[in-house]
Amino acid sequence: MNKNSTLHIAFLDFDDLKNKLLSGGQARATYEVSQRLVKMGHKVTIICSRYPGSKDYSKDGIVYKHIGLGTDNIKLNNAAYILLLPFTVRTFTCDVMIECFTAPISTLFSPVFTKIPVIGMPTMFEAKEFSGKYNLPFDKVEAFGAKHYKYFLAYSPINKKKMESLNPKIHTRIIPNGVSEDLFKVKTTEKKYGFFLGRIDIRQKSLDTLIEACALLPKDFPTKIVIAGNGPREEEQALTKLIEEKGVGNFVSFIGRVDGRKKEQLLANCMFGLYPSRFEDFPLVPLEFTGMGKPVVCVDVPGLKWVTKDVAIKARPGSAKSLADALMMMATDKEKRSILKKNARPFAKQYGWNNIAKQYAEYCHEVIAIEKGATSK
Repeated sequence: MNKNSTLHIAFLDFDDLKNKLLSGGQARATYEVSQRLVKMGHKVTIICSRYPGSKDYSKDGIVYKHIGLGTDNIKLNNAAYILLLPFTVRTFTCDVMIECFTAPISTLFSPVFTKIPVIGMPTMFEAKEFSGKYNLPFDKVEAFGAKHYKYFLAYSPINKKKMESLNPKIHTRIIPNGVSEDLFKVKTTEKKYGFFLGRIDIRQKSLDTLIEACALLPKDFPTKIVIAGNGPREEEQALTKLIEEKGVGNFVSFIGRVDGRKKEQLLANCMFGLYPSRFEDFPLVPLEFTGMGKPVVCVDVPGLKWVTKDVAIKARPGSAKSLADALMMMATDKEKRSILKKNARPFAKQYGWNNIAKQYAEYCHEVIAIEKGATSK
């Protein structure tokens, strides 16, 4: 099979763009790569979780197939997907599979159940964090599972190093996440609000620290803070309660999920983006902010090392005071903000999806070539 031949690529991705319980960054990333792979002539199937009202469908040449339960409880759906995926993988036929690691155990053991080459991808490669949250040994499952993979698509050198520490024999290629080139053309303005966009998960996204930081800001703080996203009902309710308890509701608002034109307008018109996560692998949202020419306030954690200080003001992890200082600097230091804004789009242009998708195709061909070489010996 030469590098220009047509492939059938299957993504094993729990999420789906139409899944209103989640529809997070990975669903968008899988779609963006997949539609470009289809335009290159490849066939793409995405195997994802059922959700209320889900049906198998095709979009832009991509085939979406659903397995598991379709309840309104995302944790139950998550467990069902993890348990049923091996049976699907065992019978599904394609040239190569790309498994999106899935919380809370990360590795889903797909290579154990198929002879088709499987490329692991660190969509959620933080089982240690979930072990701490639920007091269960998810990190042990992650470490054991990692040993069963031959191929790994790392988002960054940090992902690569972690996987190689768990599996020294792994074959890796670093391919980061990307951003739509369409964002580079959007006309923007600067209104007086900072904007958080993402899943409502108070611990992972460090929204508790963000609200605490807002409570430390002076009464004459010149911008509002807008929080947009969705998550489990209990997380959304806890966030609303936190805003009330900390007495910051006069300038901090939680507006729920936003999509389409509304999302684009909020991105285009904000003063700066906010992304204070405790842990990440390679999130899309900072790229969306910078793709719109917006500077970012984030936290200096390993998963956000790639967001450079040329485009961001970074706070110390776990410090509400440091985050408050970063917010204050971004909102009041116009000269600093202007420099970061100027750097934002050139930074994002390094990560255009068109180029990223070509790298996916190249790595899939490389993996198949390696497999053919191994079987011919």
